[in-house]
Amino acid sequence: MRVAHTEKILPCIADPWKLRIIAQLDEEPDLPLIARYLDGKYSEKLGMVVVRSGIVEMNFFQNGQITIRMVDSEEEAISFVNKILAMAYHKAMIAGDL
Repeated sequence: MRVAHTEKILPCIADPWKLRIIAQLDEEPDLPLIARYLDGKYSEKLGMVVVRSGIVEMNFFQNGQITIRMVDSEEEAISFVNKILAMAYHKAMIAGDL
């Protein structure tokens, strides 16, 4: 699973010097798996997982959309998301959850 494309690039609400990126993944994410292996907060009712890494916050949605906040560039956001998704799925494979 990877970022397929960027939908919007906006100023971050919390810090106008940072960006908020709205992107689409190439497939629907396994939200419980992402929450478990990235230490995220999963809401089945809302169909989303919130993951924080340092100051960067990501919201993964059931439909494959993702928002990334507090990044400096679109490239940073895409690279970061792709790396942490690879890490989560790698951990899941090692644990036998895939």
